[in-house]
Amino acid sequence: MGTVQVRKTLSDKKVRVNSSLSQDTHDKLCMLATSCGTTKTSMQEKIVKAVLNSPEWVNFFQVWYNKNGRYRVVPMKENGKITYLLP
Repeated sequence: MGTVQVRKTLSDKKVRVNSSLSQDTHDKLCMLATSCGTTKTSMQEKIVKAVLNSPEWVNFFQVWYNKNGRYRVVPMKENGKITYLLP
């Protein structure tokens, strides 16, 4: 009998998110990515990650766009990592 291999579950598995950008935003993303020697996809991931892990940016977006206070998240720093709590 042969051995059965079990695939490991990656803790940092990527999830595909498709975004639609205006031409102006796309051009800026391309220029920034080129300047940083990376791909557009990689640069977009870095920008989103930076914003979602910044309590200031999270609060900024919620001040402008939050429609329902019940779903407002509270960014908390735990062990050097930002997590979100629901009130």
